[in-house]
Amino acid sequence: MIYDLPSLKNFFQSTSLPPIFGVGVYALERLGLEEIVPNYKLLALRYSDDTRLIEHNLDVWSLEKGMGTRHINAPRNSATLLAHERTRAYLTQFNHPALILYKSSPAIERAAQQHGWTLVGIPSRFGKDLFENKVLFRATLEELGLPSPPGELCTLGQLDFTKAQQRFGLPFVLQHPKRGGGKGTFFIRSNHDWDNALAQLKAYENEGRVILDGARETQIIVARYITGPSISITGCVTRHGILSTSPQYQIIDAPDLYDPRKGSGLFCGHDWTSSQFSPSVESQIYDAVEKVGNHLASKGYKGIFGLDFVLDEKTQRIFITECNPRLLGSFPTLTMTQLHNGEPPIIAFHLLEYLNASYEIDVAAINALMRRPKMGGQMFPHNLTEQWARSGAEVHAGIYRLATNNSLEFLREGYALKHLRDENEFVLTDGVLQRGAHYSPNRRLGRILTIAPLLAQDKKTLSPHAQQIARAVHAAFQLKPVPLARTVRFLFPSFMAKG
Repeated sequence: MIYDLPSLKNFFQSTSLPPIFGVGVYALERLGLEEIVPNYKLLALRYSDDTRLIEHNLDVWSLEKGMGTRHINAPRNSATLLAHERTRAYLTQFNHPALILYKSSPAIERAAQQHGWTLVGIPSRFGKDLFENKVLFRATLEELGLPSPPGELCTLGQLDFTKAQQRFGLPFVLQHPKRGGGKGTFFIRSNHDWDNALAQLKAYENEGRVILDGARETQIIVARYITGPSISITGCVTRHGILSTSPQYQIIDAPDLYDPRKGSGLFCGHDWTSSQFSPSVESQIYDAVEKVGNHLASKGYKGIFGLDFVLDEKTQRIFITECNPRLLGSFPTLTMTQLHNGEPPIIAFHLLEYLNASYEIDVAAINALMRRPKMGGQMFPHNLTEQWARSGAEVHAGIYRLATNNSLEFLREGYALKHLRDENEFVLTDGVLQRGAHYSPNRRLGRILTIAPLLAQDKKTLSPHAQQIARAVHAAFQLKPVPLARTVRFLFPSFMAKG
């Protein structure tokens, strides 16, 4: 029986386990379980300054270590890492290793079967063609009696600005069913927004990206815009029932972190420290995660999933906007907040399910522990230059604070939430590359971690202090546009590998 964090640690220490690896583009993405799982190891595609620090504390194998600012010219994901012959040769040292992934793919699943790997990741069949599909998920929510924003479905050719405005008023929302992270969501406030959204939707069609579904045109969601903050929650389907953490505010459409012209509802981070909700709102969220989790379980799903909500600030009613059947952008920071809080981390139960471990829990008791208030926050700064850019300064992973002139002041090395001493400090980590590295437009520069609140009182915009941190981090990289970037990338693909 697992009751709490100490009994969870004892379980892993006393149980025979296969070699367990966290797999990601950067090592930091799969951190957390090293404090639970003996001999936990990391596999990373890229080698960054924070990886150098992580290596002091646990075993990290990085495919691109020693390549400097060059990169393997292939997509920047776990599939590229696991397809490489050097990675596969390394894994032959271990007997039936278990690989914890952000998300799986048919190629990874074929490789796992061929090489005897156990995949600790949601099977690809549950992805974009099922639970991630926003149109299909709206139908599921209706079946479960759960609220989604009022709306209707139209094909691309049926979209009509005047009719949508008359039906839903301004602003209203257009959503592509399979494009996530805000890149397929458009808040329509004017004819200009409408024209930009249609151009982007048509671009997806021209790129062959799922506008056509067999002989049928993909349906686009047209919905009412709900005024209020964005909230998310992490759930986990286990054989014993549905586990879930406390809900957290999401940071969305922050112009100091992400170019707003890229879409609407753009994911920029989380704020656990500010996440305090009324009993009524919490009850609605927990009811939704329980019902959706049980539905997923009925389809053979197990492990982590996420739900996104928007909270109507007038009525305090929640509306569910999407389901993410995979590990989430809240990891590993969520795990860091849980460990700091003395909670059993939810990702440990995800792992236990995929290892088919023999364990018992009291679901209500574990949920009571995991739903306690937490401290922590994260922001994801991106390249805001609107073009390919090169870093002109050496920026190190570590602990910082703002100097009197609002520039970065380096304090000491560190890479995780636990390395912070007070609310004036923050961590810059997760893919901090060497001077001279290239960044495509809107590429992430890293991850900012803090225990201070990040959102303003409206719970929708960044606080002035968080804005200053975001601007200081972006400025520190001294990003300089790359002239003739397309030509340079063609001639030197390993220096400007887009992923």
